[in-house]
Amino acid sequence: MYGYVRPHIPELKVADWERYRAVYCGLCRSMGRVTGQLSRVSLSYDFTFFAAVRMALEGVVPRFVPARCPAHPTRKRLIAEDNPSLAFSAAVSALFAGEKTRDDLKDERGFQRVKPLLRRPLTGFMEGRAEKSGLLPSDCGTRVSALLSRLGEAEAAGCPSADETAGLFGDVLAYAFSIGLDGEAARDAELFGRCAGRFVYLCDAAADLPGDVKRGRYNPLASGWGDLALADGKLSPLVRDSLSAAVPLTLEKMGEAADRLDPAHPLTPVLRNIVYLGLPAMLRRVLSGEKTDGAGGDFGKERFGSL
Repeated sequence: MYGYVRPHIPELKVADWERYRAVYCGLCRSMGRVTGQLSRVSLSYDFTFFAAVRMALEGVVPRFVPARCPAHPTRKRLIAEDNPSLAFSAAVSALFAGEKTRDDLKDERGFQRVKPLLRRPLTGFMEGRAEKSGLLPSDCGTRVSALLSRLGEAEAAGCPSADETAGLFGDVLAYAFSIGLDGEAARDAELFGRCAGRFVYLCDAAADLPGDVKRGRYNPLASGWGDLALADGKLSPLVRDSLSAAVPLTLEKMGEAADRLDPAHPLTPVLRNIVYLGLPAMLRRVLSGEKTDGAGGDFGKERFGSL
């Protein structure tokens, strides 16, 4: 995923912010244990959300303990101790890192292929560790690849409907979020995943639109809107208005799942903050053309100051 799924920090209580950061750091540690220390460079906000959703829906209450880490060695901070939800999230994140590398190798040309080529040995190692971890169903990687192939086929055919392609990516995350769950938990996990997938895909399409048009790459917004997609090299008012109307409908659906979260779970407040405030704020940033630094690596200066 791409780093668009973040909380709205100004509206978070300090305790909830510390819990979110603890999950982020806990996921980083779990990735090191499950998929190798170097895999921690692929840590993202999106999979922090994934891990928090899984914990909330599985009823896993994380244990927060003070600890130091290599990135912040001078003082202790709260970190979520490893648990089944974090370990599972680490394994799933490795599958998506591998798929992202393969997708970049397929799409990029010339010097743009250097980064995914350099990344391929690492993500291949991560996938291998994830598959051998015993944390995932045996057909998990195959199913994720098959669902992404459906999206790839639609994009290769020049699908002019951003709604259709966003829905296909939503199907991928609906599956990933709900693996191993059943009943109401599975239903809400699918809803979280499907809506998150649609949101991320549409935000990424909007953010990449000028560059994709310049390089002649497929973009569903360019394919659907044609010459009306851009105005003076930026998102046209028509595209902005269309996304401003459509994306909030997806967030409303996600809100239905957020409303059903256990209010007593320690991660419910931050998950609701992400859905109700963080995602709308990110959409506004994307549509305004503001740089979002979507990769979502470590907690950096541009995002939250010195942490």
